[in-house]
Amino acid sequence: MHLPGHQRREDEESLLPSSPTGEFSRTSSPPAWRKSLRSVSPRAALWRALAFLKPSFLGRRSSTSDASEKSGAPAKKPYATEYLDGVRGVASLIVFILHWTHTPYPVVNSGWGYKDNRSFWLLPFIRLIYSGAAMVSVFFVVSGFVLSHRFIQRMHRREYNELFSGLTSLTFRRAIRLFLPAFASSTLAFLCACVGLVSVPKKVDGKPFHHSLNSYLEYLDMESNPWDWDADFSGFYNPQLWSIAVEFRGSMVIFLLLVGLAKTRTAVRLAVEGVIMAHSFGHRRWDVALFIAGMTLAELEVLLKKPKNPLARKLVNALLILTMILGLFLCGYPRDHNTATPGYVWSKYVWPLTAYRRRFWLAIGAILFVGPMVFFPSVQSFFLTRPARYLGRISFALYLVHGLGNRTIGKWLLSTCWAYIGKEGYWPYAISFVISTTLYFPIVIWASDVFWRGIDVPSTNFARWLEKKCAAPEGVR
Repeated sequence: MHLPGHQRREDEESLLPSSPTGEFSRTSSPPAWRKSLRSVSPRAALWRALAFLKPSFLGRRSSTSDASEKSGAPAKKPYATEYLDGVRGVASLIVFILHWTHTPYPVVNSGWGYKDNRSFWLLPFIRLIYSGAAMVSVFFVVSGFVLSHRFIQRMHRREYNELFSGLTSLTFRRAIRLFLPAFASSTLAFLCACVGLVSVPKKVDGKPFHHSLNSYLEYLDMESNPWDWDADFSGFYNPQLWSIAVEFRGSMVIFLLLVGLAKTRTAVRLAVEGVIMAHSFGHRRWDVALFIAGMTLAELEVLLKKPKNPLARKLVNALLILTMILGLFLCGYPRDHNTATPGYVWSKYVWPLTAYRRRFWLAIGAILFVGPMVFFPSVQSFFLTRPARYLGRISFALYLVHGLGNRTIGKWLLSTCWAYIGKEGYWPYAISFVISTTLYFPIVIWASDVFWRGIDVPSTNFARWLEKKCAAPEGVR
C-alpha cells in the first residue's frame, strides 16, 4: 500500500522520533547558530533559555495549521506508518509506569489469582498499563516494520537504486542516532552520582561496584556493545538502556536481510524470513525474531488487502480482533509465578519449558498485537490522536530519562509524601503514592520534552550533517 507524496518521511527511523518542523529545524543550521551567538545579549540569552524550557505542546501553532483550520481545509493525510509513532509513545509510557510502580508495589510482578493476589490491578488486560517488558517486545516489532517498510515497497516497484541509496544512508546514521542520546542520558546519571543526587550502591548485579570514571566508561562500553548476545545486562547508571545495543543489533540484521533479499521473489523472501524467525526463537534470540517478525508484517501489509465482500470482510475483521485480544492477553504474562497464575498455568506444559518462556510468550503477544493493527485503520486511529502523537515524538527521550528521574526527583517526592502522610497501612501508603505520582508525572513529561529538543533532535541533525560530510562526491572514490 504505497502512499505517494510522503518523501519527507524518507529518513524516518523506528523507535526514534522524527525531527520536528518549524523553529527547531530552522535553528539547526551551523551558520544560524554562529550568527545568533555573536548577536545575542545576556538578557536575550536568558529569555531564550527560559523559552526553550517551555514544553513544546505549549508553543505557538504554525500559521499554516491555523490558516487551514480557519479555511476549513482538510487535515493532512497521515503517512503510512505514522500510527506506529503513537504505538511507540504509548509503549514507552507503559515502560515508565512499570519502572515507577514495581518498587513501591512489587506485587505487580505477579499475576491475579496467585495465592492471595486478588487486586483489580493484577487482572489480565488491566495489568497492561504497567506491562513494560511486553512493550519492549512491541518496540522491536515496530522497529522491524518501520525500518523495512519503505524498502519493501521499493522492492515491489523494482526501485533498486533508491532502495540501496536509502539503506546505506540509514545504516550510516543508525549508531549515531541510537547511542549519542543514550550516552548523554548515561552521562547525566554519572554526574548525578558524582554530586550525590543518586546514592551509589555497594553491589550491582551481585558484584562489588565502585563509582568512578572507569566504572562509567565500562558502563558505556556495555551499553553500546552489540557483540555480546546476552540480551540483558545490569548497570548502575542507566540499567534500562540494555535494549539500546539490542536495538542496534536487530537493526543491522534487518538491513542485512533487506540487502540479501532485495531481488528475490516475494515467496522466497517470506520463506527465508519465516525460517530465520523460527531459528531465532529456537535459539532464544527472541529479540532478533521480533525484528524479523516486523519485517514480515511489513511485507504482508504491502501484499495483502481486505476482501471486498461484506461477509468475508466481517469474518476477517473478527479474526483480527480475536488475534489482537489474544496478543494483549499474552502481553500481560506475569514475571513471577507465571506457571502458577490462573490463565497462564498451561504455559508450564508447552515449549519452552525453562525461564525463557516469559520472553517467548511476551514476544508472541507483541506480534499478535501489532500484526492485526496493520490491517485495522479503526485501531490505528487511536494512535493517531494528538496525545499519542506527542508521546511518539518524545518516546525515545522518555525511555532515556525516566530511570534517572525515578531515582532522583521521583524518589524524593515519594519519600516526602511518606514522611508527611505516612506509609503504615493501606490508605496512607496508597495516598502517598498517588500524590507523588500526580506531582512527578508532569515533571517526567517535561524533562523528556526538553531532552527531545535539546539532545535527541540535535543528534538527528548531527547524524545527517556527518553523513553529508563523509559522503564521497560524484566520481570520487
